[in-house]
Amino acid sequence: MRDFTDSGYEHEIPGNPFLEDVFINHPDHLPGVARVHHSAFSKIVDSVESMIVHPRQGFGADLLGRTVLVTAPTAGYGKSHLSARLRQHLRSVAITLSLPLDPSRPVAWPVGFSSILRQFCNEAGTHSGANSQFEETGRYLLAQVVLNHLTRGNLNPKDCPADEARLRSEFVEIFSSESSPKMLSWIDKRARDLCQDASPEFLSRLGLSKNELGFWTRLIIDFTLRGDNALEPLRGLSNGEARERLLQWLRIATFYRPVLIVVDGLDGFFRSETAGMEIAGLLTGIRESVPRSITVVSMNEDVWDSVFENRLPSAWIDRITGQLEKLRPIEPESASELVQLRLEKTDMSKAGIAQFVSRLESDHLWIDSETRLFPRMVLRQASELWESDARSFFAANGKDENLIDEIAETPLSELTDKVEFFNALQEDRLEPSGDFRPAPPRQSDTDDPAPSMPLLQPTPENPFFQSAPDPESAPPAPSPEHLAGIDSIIADIRGTGKTVVSETPAPDPTSTPPRPPIEKPSQTPFQAGDIHVTPLGQREPAQTERPHDTAPISPSTAPIAPVQINAAPPQDSIDVDQRLREEEVALTSGSALQLDLERVETFICAMGRNHPGLSQREERYPGSRSVCLRWNVHGQSILLGFESPKNVYFWNNLLQQSLASNQAEKIAAFSHGSDPFDPRLFSSFGFSPSVIKDRIDVIRMNDRELAMIYAADNVLSEVSETPEAEQAMQKITRHLDPLWRRISRLPS
Repeated sequence: MRDFTDSGYEHEIPGNPFLEDVFINHPDHLPGVARVHHSAFSKIVDSVESMIVHPRQGFGADLLGRTVLVTAPTAGYGKSHLSARLRQHLRSVAITLSLPLDPSRPVAWPVGFSSILRQFCNEAGTHSGANSQFEETGRYLLAQVVLNHLTRGNLNPKDCPADEARLRSEFVEIFSSESSPKMLSWIDKRARDLCQDASPEFLSRLGLSKNELGFWTRLIIDFTLRGDNALEPLRGLSNGEARERLLQWLRIATFYRPVLIVVDGLDGFFRSETAGMEIAGLLTGIRESVPRSITVVSMNEDVWDSVFENRLPSAWIDRITGQLEKLRPIEPESASELVQLRLEKTDMSKAGIAQFVSRLESDHLWIDSETRLFPRMVLRQASELWESDARSFFAANGKDENLIDEIAETPLSELTDKVEFFNALQEDRLEPSGDFRPAPPRQSDTDDPAPSMPLLQPTPENPFFQSAPDPESAPPAPSPEHLAGIDSIIADIRGTGKTVVSETPAPDPTSTPPRPPIEKPSQTPFQAGDIHVTPLGQREPAQTERPHDTAPISPSTAPIAPVQINAAPPQDSIDVDQRLREEEVALTSGSALQLDLERVETFICAMGRNHPGLSQREERYPGSRSVCLRWNVHGQSILLGFESPKNVYFWNNLLQQSLASNQAEKIAAFSHGSDPFDPRLFSSFGFSPSVIKDRIDVIRMNDRELAMIYAADNVLSEVSETPEAEQAMQKITRHLDPLWRRISRLPS
């Protein structure tokens, strides 16, 4: 459709974007309007997430699943849209399934079992895209069978091709016929004995007998070796046999991850005399036999009244309506957003969209208290207005003005990731390669020296890392007597895992002594007359500068006041403890420190490779410019991220994948006053507070704690090419022992 304005400019009017007034299950239509039925959405999500906090603790076959009944007064309220949003949001948290029921097929257990089994085999798993949900779930069961015997001492760990840590975290790869045929062959020979000797507690948690466990273990191994042909025993079952096998498999699936089952499209059973009893039999069977399962049943009230309300026993009605969510009319704000989402896919300008929505509001009295809005009604009203008067909203602005509107997008500073984050990305691309470290900018001789940073005290609220103090209210630097006690303080706290250096006595705010002289320790290569601090405004001769004495400066951080040390060539060895103290004093006495996550990542990565008490692995995740470190400490999995909280896409994706892995692990994030990390940002993604508290652990640091890390990094750079490197690494590891313990601690 073409239209000509008074100025003669030709507009191309696109097709009506509101013709499709029912939901289309397509990614472009999701997540939809967040405010539409937000209450029902949040309650169901919270119910599913409450089942993943402790997946291997406190649940067994005696627990019940849940049934949520979602009803709407009439068609068009967005039930299907709500179901699709749930599936998309929970796709990496729970196994999402459909229970398609329609009058063309009998409502029976064999039909339901066939449909659910087909979904398991056809849908890709979240742990690895190359494997199906059926393979992931089955291999998790095999791993748990082996772990049950290892933890009870029935198996010699040396006889098993894989250790406990790999069985817990890499079970999909371990039982692959391509990557690990040895493990698959090993369990193939021992499957019968492993199942017959399984502990009663393990069988009780699974809800299976020894023979049932043996049946599924054998079938999963055969499926891995032979493919779909191994599923023949599951075909052609009677109604009772199909019921038992379906419930057994769903119990195995919920042992791995929570299961969300969506039952929709029941309109074809309207006024059926028997469908209500048959459907209710399926729903109550799943609820009573499958723990960690939530079945969402969606229907309009007329279908409920004619099929279920007056045709079911009261006990079954109570079970189905135990958690009832009635969809209510939407607000005018949600209706406006629903229309805007469709119009933004056309060439209509922002001004035209605003006029279009305003016209709808006034023509149909959206703000009237008697008006009841729901999605399909709103879309049909918009469709009528488009057909009658779309050209006037395009003609309101010429093409030149439309182009200006397109260019004048939302300011970069208002985007979620903020302008600083994108600037940092550009500067990172321009960073020089190799070991080159740019020198910090120098101040003039007339500049005032940077204020001294105090040594902070512990607080009852946070006995390890405290937030950075207000620089204006900070007391002056501590006296030499306070600094002299650092060694004894660290020795007292070593092994406690509670604090790093914050236990030093409070400095006297009335005294401002000069920086204490550095005493010469025994057997040190530095002489008393060889060490001096060079002010920022002065330059030392080139032959006396030591580039490794200055901490590397990231482009996104403020410069740290450097300390240049002129020393005679080393005679015996470097006193690591002395150098750590010197660096810490210099860093805390300079300008305010800035959190350089890239530097922290490089340092912790180097230390983790050599730490004798942990196993470290580097992993990459979408949206990250740096690697994540996975630590395994005494069977506890810890994932360390080194991205700014402004990179919300990365943190959202990381938590989603962590929940999908079904591991009892935590995610550690580093925080400092210059770049604070607020775990509440995960609430904006729809995660419940219980999940955030159980998974996210924020390592909060003040200037003093951050100085300890930077000082250790500087000293490590000094000795990296010397014969004392290994010994220095051990001393630095012990020096930062409380930090490693703090990272390894479970979230409180």
